[in-house]
Amino acid sequence: MEEFHIVFEAPQDGQTRKKRARLVTSCDHCRLKKIKCVQSRNSSKCAACAAARVACKYHDREQYFAERGRIMSRNSPPSCRQKISMCGNDPQISITVMDTYHDPQSSSSSDASSPSSSVTDCSPSPTSAYSSLEPFIHTEPFEDSITLSPPPLWQSPCDIPSPIYSPNKTPFNVGTCSYGIIPEPLPSIQQSSYLLPLFDPQWPDRPHQTLMMHFIQTYFDHYGQSFPCLAYDETVRLFLEQTLSPLIATGIAALAAWYSDVPEVVRRGAADVCAAYCSHAKALVSRMEHLHSVETVHGLILVAWAEYKRARMSEFCAHVKQAKRISEEIGLANGTLIQLASSDYEESILRNTWGVLRQLVTTVDTWTA
Repeated sequence: MEEFHIVFEAPQDGQTRKKRARLVTSCDHCRLKKIKCVQSRNSSKCAACAAARVACKYHDREQYFAERGRIMSRNSPPSCRQKISMCGNDPQISITVMDTYHDPQSSSSSDASSPSSSVTDCSPSPTSAYSSLEPFIHTEPFEDSITLSPPPLWQSPCDIPSPIYSPNKTPFNVGTCSYGIIPEPLPSIQQSSYLLPLFDPQWPDRPHQTLMMHFIQTYFDHYGQSFPCLAYDETVRLFLEQTLSPLIATGIAALAAWYSDVPEVVRRGAADVCAAYCSHAKALVSRMEHLHSVETVHGLILVAWAEYKRARMSEFCAHVKQAKRISEEIGLANGTLIQLASSDYEESILRNTWGVLRQLVTTVDTWTA
């Protein structure tokens, strides 16, 4: 009797392997010139772009993360949907409104549409009272002493307003419902009205990864010299490896929102986006009370300055005092941790961290005196 041989043609098809994010570490200028892109630690420009006096952009990397984010959001089920029926009691026609302001942690998607229904996603953006607000604090590089005066107190809403649906703004012609015709949605309106959520659906404790690359670039363009306790190349590396602290990432996003020009920030309003990230950072701080490290101090410094720009002096003082208490416990305040640094780079980061924190503590002590 002949032996039967069983051959598995593609045994790897049954294995689901998560694809790692492609590391794009060179800017567009260096990729075009095919030269090595040497990143500076405290500047968002590489050495080649700084020497050539050209803008150091990462459009290729941003396009990759944007496309990757769209694919991931398309494959994942929607977080919150509101179904609104049209044309009276006609069960054939319905539309779905995406609530982009909904928290992905508290949402549960349990809706299913019939095969004969036509569904489209649209998210109207509410008019924000702070959409054209400019940041009122001009940050200067830290010197030996810093003088900060409390800005005028104004109230900024912490809660992001939920979108309001208006039947008059739907991309459907209601008059065709009586003839049993299901109109097609307008793709231009659908694409222009979609906004990415502020937080990542897969990691709800972090800002959206597609927006985060833009936030990091914007942060170091406007705050890199004022806060030398963070390095640009190290921050990008930690983000690409998905090991960046959620508190640091949220603080970067809150500060960069004031200078951001992406539709997700402009249409929501810089003040509301900053308020959302600051509120999320406050929840992260409450969960990290017993986690004392240099990263926690960095995150508290960023969140404290973000609260300062929102004129929330009580939150600013609370974060600065907590950062001071942690720095004393880990040995940063008395210099013990600095002496244990394993490299000149680490020693420089620790010294700059304590220098920034010491000036913030002096400012808080001056106000409370």
